[in-house]
Amino acid sequence: MVSGWVNDPDGRGTFTILSSCIITLSLCVYTSIHLNVRPYKQTELQSWIETTKWVFFGILAPELMVFVAWRQYMSARALDRIVNELKARAVEEAKDGRVRGVGNDATVAEYSLENSWSRLHSFYANMGGFVFDLDEASSDNGEAFTDKVSRLTLTPRGVALLAACGYLPNISKEDILDKNKSDNVSKLLSILQALWMLTQIISRLYNKLPITLLEVNTLAHIICAIIIYSLWWNKPKLINEPTKIRGDWVPPIAAYMFMSSQISGWKRTRPGILKKDWIDPELSILAFKPPISQKLEGSGVMTCAMDTEPDLVTDSSSSDVQISSTPHTSSVSDKGSWVRRPPFAFHTSGVPLEATLSAVDRRLESSGDFQSTRWALAAEAMSLCPALASRVVCRASTQHGESLRWFEPVLEELVDDTIGNWATGNLLRAMSGFVMGMVVWSASMAYGGAHATAWHGQFPSRTELLLWRASSICIAGSGLTWILINMLARTSPGFKAYWKEVETLRAHWTSLVGLGSLAFLCGLAYVLARIYLVVESFISLRKLPASAFNTVEWTQLVPHL
Repeated sequence: MVSGWVNDPDGRGTFTILSSCIITLSLCVYTSIHLNVRPYKQTELQSWIETTKWVFFGILAPELMVFVAWRQYMSARALDRIVNELKARAVEEAKDGRVRGVGNDATVAEYSLENSWSRLHSFYANMGGFVFDLDEASSDNGEAFTDKVSRLTLTPRGVALLAACGYLPNISKEDILDKNKSDNVSKLLSILQALWMLTQIISRLYNKLPITLLEVNTLAHIICAIIIYSLWWNKPKLINEPTKIRGDWVPPIAAYMFMSSQISGWKRTRPGILKKDWIDPELSILAFKPPISQKLEGSGVMTCAMDTEPDLVTDSSSSDVQISSTPHTSSVSDKGSWVRRPPFAFHTSGVPLEATLSAVDRRLESSGDFQSTRWALAAEAMSLCPALASRVVCRASTQHGESLRWFEPVLEELVDDTIGNWATGNLLRAMSGFVMGMVVWSASMAYGGAHATAWHGQFPSRTELLLWRASSICIAGSGLTWILINMLARTSPGFKAYWKEVETLRAHWTSLVGLGSLAFLCGLAYVLARIYLVVESFISLRKLPASAFNTVEWTQLVPHL
């Protein structure tokens, strides 16, 4: 074993090992990061801090970066398929003289025949490239429907809905590339440097020369970076300003999307662990009352076609339960209206009906001065976009011997104030959550397994060797544990129901405390294990076997960094 700093001989020394790995690691991490569109009014300092956070994240957990890239790629591919299928259908319907689920004939022509929709467009939509500027929209028509935000960013689900309505954003590929601050040449140079590092490691293993722990760690990043490059090749980078969507149809559609999303709602009295269980959107307490002449078809609990108005409970005379005698409704009767759902719709989880009703009334009363305008615009959206008719479910129930029916909207996250960089539920899914969980935890197992290849390596001390082994096992074992939990939840209905209670914080307090403590300890161990692998990769250079400084001769003949 050779201790201390080793100067570069004719072969390689400590500086050569260190500089080569740092250059490769930096290129792999920094150039592979493709953050989403910068949030509205974010400063340069905040943007720099966000980038720095993701650089550290990429160094400590590169396989989770792979998962983020994979989720965004799958969402972009799903959006690509949805949009192009809708465009093809619109072209056929336009040829046949039928225009269904689209705005108007002019929209069909623009929607179908102008700018083609590519994977680049889908990535641009995924990363928050399309927004509604509410200040601009309200100044044009004089109707503001909220004071919570001044800009709404469309999620991939929101863009998919616009496509179904025939209002697909019209932007050329060249316009998106003009905003892009990355180029394929820089990506290619980074890949070449990564491949060169990979070639050196393979050649050393072939010649039975040892590789350092820093090279093992860099190898894991190289593999992750190559996968990320392939997934994000068509994703734009460093876009500061999104594309504003304009049109007379924007206020109604934006109001509907706003009310369908959590940004419009209220915190739940009993929030769960997952973000989807934190807030109820405004539409979650409303039902749609179509005009008599309109026929809606819903699916779900009951499929029904309405030629008459649904029997919505909107005053105290229609039920034995005493509720507000002045219902909250929109004022656009010829286009339908939004009304409060029947009271029994909130009688869940054993909560007393009276208490639930008062909570609903407080929500409605706290909606602000914009409520009537917002509900009217959202009702107008139902007629502007016939595709929304397929997004309602006809419900039916019996209360005190009376048969009641009402239309509930299907809730989705269609807009948000900004699109975060993590792979959230706003992305489109091309597969089940079980498969996605398998992918992310399999990647974690692979990352831990890659470091476990140094199981019999030479370390400066016995303690460092044992800690390296323990860290590799911790990371790989955590992935295996979560895969087994996912498999158990998929195959056992009882365990799945129990896990749902845990997620929604409705399980017994002993289960919540026990699992919470276990998750905290395991999470802490997981983070410490990751930090140790990175730190040990560098400090192990202080004491290496002499053969680690031997060089494969032919590699000296190739120019490289």
